[in-house]
Amino acid sequence: MRRKYDKYEDLKNLLTVSVIIFLLGGIVFAVLYRNIRMAVVNYEIERLKKERRAAYIETEELRLQVARHSSADRMERLFREKYGFLPVEVSQKISTYILPQLELDKEEDNPAR
Repeated sequence: MRRKYDKYEDLKNLLTVSVIIFLLGGIVFAVLYRNIRMAVVNYEIERLKKERRAAYIETEELRLQVARHSSADRMERLFREKYGFLPVEVSQKISTYILPQLELDKEEDNPAR
């Protein structure tokens, strides 16, 4: 027995196949897009790591330069060259000392009692 032919049966089959192809294409597109985005993000992460490493190295070099340029020997040499100062000898150094305050009891302040 033959089945009755529906005049829209071909259209239904075409629509079903089109929807399936569209869904599969969407899934493939989503997977490819995700992989491309992950590659871009990983590249950006690596670039930022390199920048961070370079900034760290530059910071350490600057710290070394600051330490080198602020040493006492260098400062003394610069003063001698620029202002004509002679090196300070031990006998010329002035030392100041801050003595602690003595707290006296009130009885010792007033000996008349």
